[in-house]
Formats: sequence, C-alpha cells, structure tokens
Amino acid sequence: MDEIDELYESLPPSEEWTDDEEGAIWEEFIATRSRDLRDRLVKQYTVLVYQTAQRIASKLPNFVSIDDLIGWGNLGLLDAINRYETNRNTKFSTYCSTRISGHIIDELRRLDWTPRLVRTRAAQLERARDELRSILGREPDDDEIMKELGVKPHEYLAMVKETQPRSVVSLNRKHDEDDTNEIGKIELLPDRNAVDPVLELQRREIKEVVLRGLNSDQKKVLTMYYYDELNMKEIGDLLGLSESRVCQIHKQVMDLLRSTKKERDLTPA
Repeated sequence: MDEIDELYESLPPSEEWTDDEEGAIWEEFIATRSRDLRDRLVKQYTVLVYQTAQRIASKLPNFVSIDDLIGWGNLGLLDAINRYETNRNTKFSTYCSTRISGHIIDELRRLDWTPRLVRTRAAQLERARDELRSILGREPDDDEIMKELGVKPHEYLAMVKETQPRSVVSLNRKHDEDDTNEIGKIELLPDRNAVDPVLELQRREIKEVVLRGLNSDQKKVLTMYYYDELNMKEIGDLLGLSESRVCQIHKQVMDLLRSTKKERDLTPA
C-alpha cells in the first residue's frame, strides 16, 4: 500500500447528502458564514484535495512530498469554500478541483528555481522544433532551427545551453530508495575541509621512511620545512642556528636522500 492509500484511509467518512440537503447547507453557510458549517464542508470535500494531489504527484519527481501537495491543496479548498456562490452554473466539486489544483501549482511555481525568461526561451525552441517537424516531416537540424528563430549561432547556442534540463535532488532523500538503510544523500557528500585518512596515513609512512637514519637536527629541519611549512630563518630561530646553517643541513639531507634513492634504483630486484 503506497503513501496516498494510507492517507485515504485516514480520512474521516463523508456525509451522505442529497442534492437538496447540500444546496440547503450551502445557502445557510453563505448567509451565516458559520464556522461549524465550514468545517462540515471541509470534511465533505477533503477527498477532492487528496485526489488532486495524487494526480499532480504522478507527474512530479518522487522527492516532492505528497504532504506538501495536500497542505497546499487544503488552502485551495478553504479558498474555494469561501468564494463559492450557489448562483454559479458550476458544481462545487468542479469549481473546487480547479481552485485546489491552482493553489498547488502556484506553490510549485513559487518554489521553482527556473527563471521565467528561461522558460520562455525553452518554449520558443520547442515551438520552432514542432513547426519544422510538421513542415519537414523529420527532426530539424540546428541551422534550420536558427533560421526559424531568426537568431545568430552564438545566440542559439546560449539558448540551448540555458534551457538544458536540470534535476533538483533533495539531500534528505535516502541514498538508495530500495535499500532498508536510512542513509541520506547529505551524509554521503564529501567534506572538503576534512583530512583524508588514507592520504594522512600515506603521509605519515613517507615521513617515517624519509626521516629514518637522520640525526636529530636533520629530522627537525626536514620536518619543520616540509611538514610545518616554516622558512629557513624561522627554523634557525627555533633551533638556535643561523639561517645559513639550516640551509647547509637541508642540503646535506637532500644529498643523502638522492644518494639513497640512486642506490635503491640500481639494486637488482
């Protein structure tokens, strides 16, 4: 049983009204604006909210909450009840469904990030393609569409680029909808400020290998220069050595490492 079926089951049962009874209730409500009568009308027609929300939800990505659609639809229902007049030549259920659908669509548009200009250009492109398809009997190429629109190549490319479809994904959505775990997509985003444990381990291992066999001053100079990112003068101040002595120690270490690497490269496997 899906989510909307569960919501249907939670609805209170509607009353059995004859046409005359319904008409009398509307006449009395319009005359008195009774809160009790409004509540009865809301209860009676709430099912229209669920039906409309279900119909609209079937055309939307599954991360759009049905609860949000129902909430917006309920506002449309209240608006319809407050605005309805019995002298209309329209049944309330028809009038109400339009108001409910309008409220839901208005809210979806309000939350839509796509600028109106982009939507307009997308519509222009689609109309041009449709017209050329009907004339040519095949899919038009880019040159034909540009000619139909009366735009230059760079303008056409800009239109195509900005109207490319984009998808919006909720970070609260589960990583795998078919999985039983509750891991959300937001939990799988990399933290670019965090230290990569694998790289950190490799860094430590390289440091241990490089420092192996060096004396105390050599280890300190190498660590401060490459790991603490201090310059030669700062290292000298901390170790009580001159800057030239620090440079000398650094050169000794580099010569030693090059010599060690050369010996390893020449050693048969």
